[in-house]
Amino acid sequence: MRLLDVGCGWGALLVHAAKHHGVHAVGVTLSAEQAQHVRARVATLDLDDRVEVRRQDYRDLRDQPFDAVASVEMGEHVGEENYPDYAATLLRMLRPGGRALLQQMSRGTVAPGGGAFIERYIAPDMTMRPLSRTAQHLEGAGFELRDVHALREHYVRTVRAWADTLERRWDDAVALIGERGARVWRLYLVGGALAFEENRMGVDQFLAVRPHPDGSSGFASTREW
Repeated sequence: MRLLDVGCGWGALLVHAAKHHGVHAVGVTLSAEQAQHVRARVATLDLDDRVEVRRQDYRDLRDQPFDAVASVEMGEHVGEENYPDYAATLLRMLRPGGRALLQQMSRGTVAPGGGAFIERYIAPDMTMRPLSRTAQHLEGAGFELRDVHALREHYVRTVRAWADTLERRWDDAVALIGERGARVWRLYLVGGALAFEENRMGVDQFLAVRPHPDGSSGFASTREW
């Protein structure tokens, strides 16, 4: 199986998929630091024959099709105007019957999402959209949406665990990004956990498939669970 990870970050998904599921994985990132980190980790784990990371724009890939595509928390950063092109590119990367898994932050229908603080201090390019809007984009690109898994309650606990880690390693954080930066992240994590808890923000996984020309999906008619 060939897996493409669009916006692969620090390579955790690539390494896990290759190590535990035997896939041949390709990751793309625009970050030189991330690409260097992933390559070093892959070499240490002797996974060079299964994992490749490329520093390039995902839209420039030309060695498709892949059996599966993943994109974890990148969809918030492509912008609302660019999301249709993002979804269409993911579809193009897949063979018929290939599956896509997207994880991204969302907002309630009338909630502001990240708000001015996040947009100014944390992620100026972040665009959170309601679940229904993401579904429209994916279906508009030609995907069949098969499942949506809400992780909002999980992220209440996750973000609070991150906040606890920040407090335990406060001196390390200050040394790395300065006291002002550390205070910004402290406020972001505390406020983020509250926003998830109050259903103003969410995190969701979308499972979609590129249908075969005859419309079939390749999915089983019933789930094992």
